[in-house]
Order: sequence, then C-alpha cells, then structure tokens
Amino acid sequence: MNIKKISAAVLMLSLAGVALAEAPYPEDSKFVSTKTRAEVIAELAQARANGELPINDASYPDKTIAAASTSTKTRAEVIEELKQARANGELPINDATYPDKAIASAPVSTKTRAQVVEELKQYQQAHANPGYAELIFLR
Repeated sequence: MNIKKISAAVLMLSLAGVALAEAPYPEDSKFVSTKTRAEVIAELAQARANGELPINDASYPDKTIAAASTSTKTRAEVIEELKQARANGELPINDATYPDKAIASAPVSTKTRAQVVEELKQYQQAHANPGYAELIFLR
C-alpha cells in the first residue's frame, strides 16, 4: 500500500511539472521595429558625435559630470582655507586632537562603577529573576 501512495505522489508531481512547463516564460512576442538598421546606426553615430554616448571606457566619466565638479579655486586658496579652519578650531590638527570637541563635551557619568553595580543588583532583586550578569559578574 505504501508503494501505491508513493507512486501516486510521484505521478502527481510529474504531471504538475509538465503542466507548468507548457507555458513559455516570458511569453514570446514578436518585436516590430519602426526604424531600419541604417537609421538606428545613423542615430547612434549622431549621438556619439554630440557627446551623448561614451565612445569607450576611456571617455568615462561623462564629460558633463566632470565639468560640473571642476574646482574654481587654486590649490593655494584651498590650503589657505584649510589653515584658517584649523586656526579657528573648526578642524582637528591631527589625530592627537581626537575625539572631536563635540564628542568630548558629551555628558559624563557622575556615578562610580560600584554605584552602578549596586543599582543593577537592586533592579534584579526587584524583578526576582536572576540574570546572567548576576550569576557570573556580580557574585
């Protein structure tokens, strides 16, 4: 009886696979172009001539992007701005000034480690479930 059930299951699965295999995915559709091959080639050549398409990898990045990111300042002007920003304290001078002043002025705890541990013990006792920290670290 088990062989009959297994055979029936295999037959049903194979029939399901055959049914799914009949429909092409994606459905075949004929593409009809409204332009001739020569017109497409002429449009491509015109777009390349106008600089609308990169000719090859050597023309990457796009000329319009490169033109938009061109600096208007000289190297000396940029260096002078950098020196001025450092003198005003807007930029760290080197790694010795890390962390930044904004980070260094963040709130600092006023409690000692022992006070924090005691608060944790009181909290855990109030909730009556010994946690991992109490079992291991707070003996």
